Amino acid sequence: MSFSLRLLSRTASKVATRPASVQIAKNVVARPTFVNFPRYFSSRAVAFNQHTTKVVQILNSEVELETSQQIKELPEEVASFLETYKFETVENKGNNLAHIKRESATETVNVFFDVAQVANLPVDPAALDQAEESMEEDFDSMADNFFNVNVVVVKKADNTAVAFELLMNMQEGNFFVDSVTPYESADAALNESAEAEVKRELRYHGPPFSNLDESLQESLESYLESRGITNQLVSFISNYSEFKENNEYIQWLNNMKKFFD
Repeated sequence: MSFSLRLLSRTASKVATRPASVQIAKNVVARPTFVNFPRYFSSRAVAFNQHTTKVVQILNSEVELETSQQIKELPEEVASFLETYKFETVENKGNNLAHIKRESATETVNVFFDVAQVANLPVDPAALDQAEESMEEDFDSMADNFFNVNVVVVKKADNTAVAFELLMNMQEGNFFVDSVTPYESADAALNESAEAEVKRELRYHGPPFSNLDESLQESLESYLESRGITNQLVSFISNYSEFKENNEYIQWLNNMKKFFD
């Protein structure tokens, strides 16, 4: 485009500097000056198609590699946890948020966690050991080993709910409770609308769990354990997140192929 503008500039310059003695006769229409613009379209179209083809080739290669290693059935350790603690997975394709629940005659226990957050935690044991050694010097390094889990227990008798915000330590294989929040209804605790999210953020969540009376802390922790929220849940979430994230990635690749094909 800059080359064409230069051509136009030169033409305009010639017209502007024409001697005054040179005049166009009356009633004679001057022929317009045509400028030959460079023809870019065909070369750009070829380059564009080449880039698209390259993307498709790489996507096809990646899909072939991932599907050849894909595990379509739940891993044994995952299925074993679900059976032992009477949980079942809630289908949520295309979403980072994983959901498992446990039904009984009196209540429903819901467990939510972000598979992307879990899958992106450090996996290098040496790096984790170094982080642990420098914990006193850099407290922020501890956050790299934790992921958030939200447990919402709904009581069927009156549809009230209580939510436990948990922090789970992948390296240590345990968890601690960050806060406990009662809700007047299951909808108030589980509604996924933006408005409901804001209301939950603004709600009073009680004092930090560690500030509660020690006997209350212990009783609530025992309550969670009786609902299947044990240290085994940490291992389950790790294994299930790897399984789900891999399958989501393959679906993502296929969706990308549909666009670029």
